[in-house]
Amino acid sequence: MRFPNATITTIDIMRHGEPVGGRMLRGSTDHPLSKAGWQQMSDAVMRQSVGGRLPYDAVISSPLLRCREFALWLGEEFDLPVQVEDDLAELHLGRWEGKTHAQVFAEEGSEQMSAFWHNPSQAAPPEGETVDALDARVSDVWRRLLINPPGKHVLVVAHLFVCNALLRQVLEQPLCNGLVMDLPYAAMSRLRHERHALGETTFVEWIGR
Repeated sequence: MRFPNATITTIDIMRHGEPVGGRMLRGSTDHPLSKAGWQQMSDAVMRQSVGGRLPYDAVISSPLLRCREFALWLGEEFDLPVQVEDDLAELHLGRWEGKTHAQVFAEEGSEQMSAFWHNPSQAAPPEGETVDALDARVSDVWRRLLINPPGKHVLVVAHLFVCNALLRQVLEQPLCNGLVMDLPYAAMSRLRHERHALGETTFVEWIGR
């Protein structure tokens, strides 16, 4: 706590584990977790436990299987309420959906993909969603979470681009740098939001553990 008498909400943001099919430009393609992915997420969550008990009061999840199935299992296993939030779905990648980088390069060349990674605010996946649209829907989720948190300590289960967008709500980097955090599978980040006499402040405790 940085401010005296502050009301604190702690928000852990976790990327899903490895899905079936391994690494690819998955986007909104709805693959479940692999066996390794389940283990990655279970290990990541249990590292936050104390005496076998998790610190969370609630879980918020993307609707896609690689997040939702784990979140629902966690809620049942530890008696936690689970909220599925449609606006936490991953960026839709258009013609790149379900393909590897190598497949995209072979079919389309590297120019569009390189432009996307260099400056995603200026280049979107062909027939896909823009980073501006992703940021708009994720910022709305973030705003609602801070206004009406479902508990004092909340776990959000989401995707690489969505986790980047959530962290951007605090770091406020320009959208051209909106995808710079290459978080590994099951990486967790922690934010601490304090409501205090002067207003509200969000602190980053750690990113990508």
